[in-house]
Amino acid sequence: MAGRRAKVIAVTSGKGGVGKSTLTVSLGIAAASSGKRVLLVELDAGLRGMDIMLGLSGVVYDLGDLLEGRCNINSAIIPSPNVPELYAIVAPVSLKGPILMQDIRLLIDGLRAYFDLIFLDTPAGLGKGVQYACEVSDLALIVATPDPVCVRDGGQVVREMAERGFTAHRLLINRVSRKFIRRQVVRDLDEVIDGVGSQLIGVVPEDPEVTLFSSFGRMPDPRGELQRICKAVCQRLDGQYVPLMIH
Repeated sequence: MAGRRAKVIAVTSGKGGVGKSTLTVSLGIAAASSGKRVLLVELDAGLRGMDIMLGLSGVVYDLGDLLEGRCNINSAIIPSPNVPELYAIVAPVSLKGPILMQDIRLLIDGLRAYFDLIFLDTPAGLGKGVQYACEVSDLALIVATPDPVCVRDGGQVVREMAERGFTAHRLLINRVSRKFIRRQVVRDLDEVIDGVGSQLIGVVPEDPEVTLFSSFGRMPDPRGELQRICKAVCQRLDGQYVPLMIH
């Protein structure tokens, strides 16, 4: 159904291995479960994982097929078998050439009218991931874990965005251990926030359920902690005031 105007959220990070893709899918599930029509677009060519997390067995077409003209948009957008109103375009396993920024911009602009939210799972690191955020999205979520290397790299992402004149970003701190939470959490989280240089939008504790989800496609418990936190983040993205859950 056309007539919508999607908010486009780029999910990015300064380094790989921080749980960015898992959080992208988790946020999509949370938003769709709350009544939004949601599209996930996986942009990291050669590193597909969204199909496993969403239980999309036997994916026929991907982003590469769409960009290289082997399928139309309706074939490339795959509905989630488990979550109504959640759709995905998965990353290509291989591409003949690079993904061009103008192609992604045209694609996303053309899809805005059909969704409430579009989450872009961007490549980690500086360069292409930051460029997607600055040129295609309305807001960037910077995923960081509370360790010095990740905080430093997240800060570099923020600085590169600033050089491009892009300031619409928020920080999502992932994999915060219970031990970390129990001791001086405010001071330590403040150090992460200050180091990255972005306003905090959510804190996600370390959770074995996340591993089962990201590795085996076992859907997260809709009443579990991960989904409660992701729903709260989505509400904040929608302009609602929701207190941070740190416990």
